[in-house]
Amino acid sequence: MSKLITGILAHVDAGKTTLSESLLFKSGVIRTQGRVDAKDAFLDHNAIERQRGITIFSKQANLSDKITLIDTPGHVDFGAEMERALSVLDCAILLINASNGIQSHTRTLWNLLEEYKIPTLIFVNKMDLPDTNREVLLAKLQKGLSAGVVDFSCECLFGKDFNEQISGLDYDLLEKYLNGGVPDIEDILRLVSERKLFPCVFGSALRNDGVDELLDVLNKYFAVPQTGDEFGALVYKISSDCQGNRLTNLKVTGGALKVKEYLGEEKINEIRIYNGEKFEQVNEVGAGELCTVVGLKDSFAGKAYGAAHGVTDFKLEPALIYAVNIPDGLDDTKMLQILHGLEEELPEIHVEYSKQEHEIHVMLMGVVQTEVIKTILRERYGIDVTFGEGRIAYKETILEPVVGVGHYEPLKHYAEVHLKLSPLPCGSGMRLACNLSVEQLDTNWQRLILTHLREKTHVGVLTGSPLTDMEIEVTAGRDHLKHTEGGDFRQSTYRAIRQGLMGAKSILLEPIYAYEAVVPNNCVGRFMADLNKMHGTCALDETSEDFSTLHGKVPVATMQNYLNDLRAYTKGQGVLGMVVCGYEPCHNQDEVVAARGYDPDADQENPSSSIFCAHGAGFLVPWNMVKEYQDIK
Repeated sequence: MSKLITGILAHVDAGKTTLSESLLFKSGVIRTQGRVDAKDAFLDHNAIERQRGITIFSKQANLSDKITLIDTPGHVDFGAEMERALSVLDCAILLINASNGIQSHTRTLWNLLEEYKIPTLIFVNKMDLPDTNREVLLAKLQKGLSAGVVDFSCECLFGKDFNEQISGLDYDLLEKYLNGGVPDIEDILRLVSERKLFPCVFGSALRNDGVDELLDVLNKYFAVPQTGDEFGALVYKISSDCQGNRLTNLKVTGGALKVKEYLGEEKINEIRIYNGEKFEQVNEVGAGELCTVVGLKDSFAGKAYGAAHGVTDFKLEPALIYAVNIPDGLDDTKMLQILHGLEEELPEIHVEYSKQEHEIHVMLMGVVQTEVIKTILRERYGIDVTFGEGRIAYKETILEPVVGVGHYEPLKHYAEVHLKLSPLPCGSGMRLACNLSVEQLDTNWQRLILTHLREKTHVGVLTGSPLTDMEIEVTAGRDHLKHTEGGDFRQSTYRAIRQGLMGAKSILLEPIYAYEAVVPNNCVGRFMADLNKMHGTCALDETSEDFSTLHGKVPVATMQNYLNDLRAYTKGQGVLGMVVCGYEPCHNQDEVVAARGYDPDADQENPSSSIFCAHGAGFLVPWNMVKEYQDIK
């Protein structure tokens, strides 16, 4: 039976674990509600989670025959874990703290829900606290998130004001209302699924207030998506159990999945349905359901099987790079192997070995994540590591289109590739294209070139940082009937990218924080002056008698350690929330490039020169002369 897969998303400390416990209790899954401070929450069963009092790993529980719940992390350091779960959600519960309202991470979550087109229910929590006003909060949600946020508390449903609000969200429904009709359940189901309407419920998870209403709204107004008979499955997470089994967590999007069947070339040895920490083994899982599979080795988060659509461009990514200090007696190769295994479970960490610095580097979201990884390595492998101070993870792109040429022709080898590199808007990521005809280059060679473009992280020529916001199009290619081998196209493809970049107008991109701050009114001037010095933007949201709320964007590099300063000059009254929201042109490119001291010509792993052949011997041609020798004119 197909299920409604819903997830709880929230800013940290909004009460997400408490709401999960209340939903489980009200649904009859647990008899007594656990608490974070008592370290007995049903879904936060991992030892690290209980020790730190935060959700780190997404877990599932079955609320009913219709609804499966995924509990996701709220701390920004584990935002990537949360985002991976979004790919399999049918709807989401966005939890908002009544005392804090819309915070910086709340806006990030809202934007992600829009990006993934997930119907959303809003639960405003902690309404039992003093100075919380339902009408004021609803107005802020409608202004800050969407005019489609509508109060679905029992006393409001299908009254005159409710019907007018609902009808004003859709042209067809408005016409029906003006002609004397009123919205019905089918109308609401449609508007919710189209993300025009966002039901909102107010309550207190700690006191179980409003939770019955939340469950009622979820059951009545959020439809279980239809599924097809054609098999499909989407992986959203890789994990491991206490026996060390590699677990592939996936959603069956169509058809059915059975034990001993093959996904690709790999056989499914076991299918598990988890409910918190415990699981049951089943022989078959139907469309629309979540399950955990044992037996797959080549799976990864975002991978699709059958008719499902994969996810290749997760939005949340780390902004900091840390060097790993490994203990004496453990060599780099062994440590790399272990970290690459951990990278399967946490793909955002991007483990790399820097030959230039003779160091292992990992990309992380923040300090809290370093502590968690240290704990995992110690408990799982008995290895005690430390991390160096985090430094900024930059990226590079180009300002204008350029064509790069790569030629690889040592004796008895041959391949030439031409690539057009074109800039894309900020946040676009990398795109690949190839529109060659079979007459220009055989299809197999075209596919091989695209494979080589995807198989590694290509880096820029300013600092050796990863490329982004760029389209790479294969515009020409040539093979030799006798001498071309697969590796020849790898060499020519890599060299074509670098040759193009060496002649391009490259720019450095830096990670940017979206922030929200609450500061005493007498400190607003100081705060705004500091933001100006940090090359940030600052806008005033609202002002009360004692405090002002401000928001804006600022480079991670300049605001990374600002919280301590804010607390000092506001005497502990200032509040600051920050979340990485993307990359923008670096505010101090020349300074960063000079400090890095990267020499693109000395980077032997990413050569920009080409190799041509004459008189039975290969010879090297530097990047700025390649086009004088190229074969394809």
